[in-house]
Amino acid sequence: MLGQESGWLARLAASPVGRAGVAVLRWGIPLALLVIIGHRLTELGWGDIWRARPVSAGFYLLLVVQFFLQPFGDYLVYRNLWGRKQTPPMAVILRKRLMNTFMLDYSGEAFFYFWAQRNLSLPQGMAAHGIKDSNLLSGGAGLAMVWILGLILLLIGGLHVPALPGQGWLYALIGTAPLALCVILIVAHRKVTVLSRPQLFATFGIHFLRACLVLGIEFGLWQLSGALPTAVASLQFVALRLVITRLPIVPNKDLIFVGVGMAAAGAAHAALTPVATVLVILAAADLILAATVAALTALPGVVRTKV
Repeated sequence: MLGQESGWLARLAASPVGRAGVAVLRWGIPLALLVIIGHRLTELGWGDIWRARPVSAGFYLLLVVQFFLQPFGDYLVYRNLWGRKQTPPMAVILRKRLMNTFMLDYSGEAFFYFWAQRNLSLPQGMAAHGIKDSNLLSGGAGLAMVWILGLILLLIGGLHVPALPGQGWLYALIGTAPLALCVILIVAHRKVTVLSRPQLFATFGIHFLRACLVLGIEFGLWQLSGALPTAVASLQFVALRLVITRLPIVPNKDLIFVGVGMAAAGAAHAALTPVATVLVILAAADLILAATVAALTALPGVVRTKV
């Protein structure tokens, strides 16, 4: 992820074309999504949206818990991989999450790699392999949850897979690619990583447990919101967000989820205004919490090592 390719990537990013491309991805797409979503919300009426907000205090408590699950999981992963004395401060892990939220996917991982190189005394290759393999195993754990959730929805009648003769192998190939890479990583670990098999299994387990907790919290959010008519519909929206978060190198997934979720409200036989309200709250809460944490981690003394 951060090997020899970093040279030509740096040159591409420094070129006029590269800078223009990054600017479009970072600002153009989000602005276009904001205009489209803002127009649709204005049609619904901001007063109606405000009145449709969830009233349960538990809903807003779960929003905060959900935000901190990912950085806490990363903290446990790197504490296990690099040891207690080399565990990155939570402030640095939160800053990594913020960069992934506000910028492009994996921009936070690049920041985290260079921070680890400067501030930690790790064996050669441990920083790069730890970050690369943790992200790969996280993707595999997330995909495993997609398959599990899809199977649950199939069993309860909440998912109908269209018959596509001759195309099943293609969907299976696309759907299992990250898991296949995880298997390769574990089976041939000494040839592709410096991590041991116990470390790989533990890392996958932490990411999988975190994915389970996140999905449980998201299901609770939809149930407490009262925006959806049934528990099956809540599970469908949880699955929809999970699929969108698995899209690689796609910026501003929360905004995409707002747009797709509003379009899916009709299929779930739900009133659009309450669903749109919850979607906006989910996206806004992540940004507000991220901005708050960014301000707190920027305070003097929060991170004592160089970043």
